[in-house]
Amino acid sequence: MRATMMSRAAFRLAAALLLAAAFPSFAAAQNLAAWFAAPANQAAYGALAAEAQQLAAALSQAGLSDSLLADRLIEAAKKRVPPATLAATLREDTQRCLAVAASLRSLGLLPSDPKKASASVEQASLLLRAGISEQALRAALAAAADKLGANQAAVDRALAALSVVATIQAEYRLSDAEVLALATGLVGCDLSNGKLNSLIAAVKSAVKKGLSVSQAIDDSLAKVTKGKSSNAASEKASNADKEKEKKEKDKETGKGNGSKK
Repeated sequence: MRATMMSRAAFRLAAALLLAAAFPSFAAAQNLAAWFAAPANQAAYGALAAEAQQLAAALSQAGLSDSLLADRLIEAAKKRVPPATLAATLREDTQRCLAVAASLRSLGLLPSDPKKASASVEQASLLLRAGISEQALRAALAAAADKLGANQAAVDRALAALSVVATIQAEYRLSDAEVLALATGLVGCDLSNGKLNSLIAAVKSAVKKGLSVSQAIDDSLAKVTKGKSSNAASEKASNADKEKEKKEKDKETGKGNGSKK
């Protein structure tokens, strides 16, 4: 029962990721100091201000904006999250964001502008919260960089692919190998970022027809990836052989008819 509830929660978070990728949020325009200066926030969470500022400084040193923490504070205040719980969440979020930023930087993918860097880090952090591993994140980013170069397009591609992976992972229990194969396969396939989510329906349809999840993923990816569809390639080669054979038979037949005359 608990596993089912967790799966549903992961699915809802993964679904939100698809929307977040298409419509980035810029809700936290205010900085941390301004947020804590508000009387209501000061009264409820003033005791956290010093630690929050220290966490913000760590983010700033990594080239990120404190809006990453302000987003969480705004959300927590609306839900009236207890200060102790919020403090632990802020620490966890900061560690996650720093880890994501380090991965992006190591691949030359972290934007120099703090706002742009924070937007990418925030989306990637949501994916980690949805169950995507740091290994899968790095693999998708590396594959996207190889495909598109070290630029924002590569980051967008990797995050779009991983959003789909998170949704499928929430539906099925994928192994680490399956997650990596799906993530890198989506990055390298021929679909645009906006159409990657069509793989969700394709995999579900294939599973309903009796294929294993792994087979369903492989078949679905093969249909939208150049060089991966062995069936199409073998069919083309077979047709070419048949055509060649037909021409040779026609030639032989022509020679035979000529000799009879």
